[in-house]
Amino acid sequence: MSKNRKFYSFFTINFISFYDMLTIILESRQHYRCPGSCLLGVICPTMIKSIVNNFTLLTAFLFFGNILWSKFASRDWIRNPLKDLMTGLVLGGLGIMLMFYNFPVEETVSVDFREFAIMISVFIGGWVSGLVTVLLIIISEFIFFQNNIANYPLWVGGLADAVAFILSCLIIRRNELSLSRWLWTLGLTLLMSSAIYHLMFNNQNFITLSRFVICYSIVGMFIYIMLKYLQNSAESLRIMHEAANRDFLTGFYNSRAFEVTLDQKIASSDRYQRPFSLMIMDIDYFKKVNDTYGHEAGDAVLSQFAEVLRSAFRQRDQISRWGGEEFVAIVEDGDSSQARAIAERVRRTVENTVFTLKDGTRLHVTVSIGCSTYPDTGRELLLEVADKRLYSAKEGGRNQVGVDRE
Repeated sequence: MSKNRKFYSFFTINFISFYDMLTIILESRQHYRCPGSCLLGVICPTMIKSIVNNFTLLTAFLFFGNILWSKFASRDWIRNPLKDLMTGLVLGGLGIMLMFYNFPVEETVSVDFREFAIMISVFIGGWVSGLVTVLLIIISEFIFFQNNIANYPLWVGGLADAVAFILSCLIIRRNELSLSRWLWTLGLTLLMSSAIYHLMFNNQNFITLSRFVICYSIVGMFIYIMLKYLQNSAESLRIMHEAANRDFLTGFYNSRAFEVTLDQKIASSDRYQRPFSLMIMDIDYFKKVNDTYGHEAGDAVLSQFAEVLRSAFRQRDQISRWGGEEFVAIVEDGDSSQARAIAERVRRTVENTVFTLKDGTRLHVTVSIGCSTYPDTGRELLLEVADKRLYSAKEGGRNQVGVDRE
């Protein structure tokens, strides 16, 4: 377990323990009233308990939701529109739960934090996700909250939700968490809610408004801190994953990552009935480069060779460094004839490229390529057949392409 997750688990456990302790204290003081003109005013313990309830719900939801999302969002069978729809539905569920955890700011007025579910949804999944969330919240309000204790028409809550959605779409950028943008959205949403409160209840009670502003601001900043922490943790894990699966010299995936990618590609090909081709490429006489000019020169050739491959292959093709001077590539949606055409283009590009060493020495190198195509060649023989075609190209004089026999 990473240090970040250990810390977060420790924080969550202690936060829940604190919540249990606070619940016992507050239940034993149900009728306590804050003395004087405290901003939290009457029923202060009830409000504190409700805020802690919301904190606990948001903490658990964001943390465990982030774990589940990181496992399933990267699956290739989940398309982006489906991801946005799922995000909207899940965060719509969060909004509904937050509505159930409403709390009174005075005897006839209750508030909840459903707008935060909308803001989070727009941040994670964009306007599509946010739209699904706000529709789900509005529909559930008319189904489950007909006899709400807030004592205002249900369309008012729907209007507030719609305005929060519009503000979030205009200010918050998808997957770009900015404190200034979050504060602008938080402030404008708070201003809108306060205006609705004044218009609907014709109430100028500064104490009541102060309670709402304080609670809303605390929860809003808590959510920002949580999202920022989860975003930083995800970025750290991504960097660690990339470092473990990338070749430091060329920037391509290494052999371990390639094997995982190949298994995923075979499964995807079986599911969608789309062929793909595999290429193994080996720089001819590369040992002579190392022996003549040194290993630093060999690294320079490998680095420049990687750039040539990037320009020669299509963007959707996946290239990996297999080891030494050997590279492998998965050619998306390519049968044997397409694979041969791409391989020939790669071979000619390498042949016509001038490789420049650090001291200014200019070299020409060539490459031999072996190809195989799935499902023409079975899963077990895919690499073996490509390797045999590569060996055949080497034996035939190098600077050649070998493919499956049709």
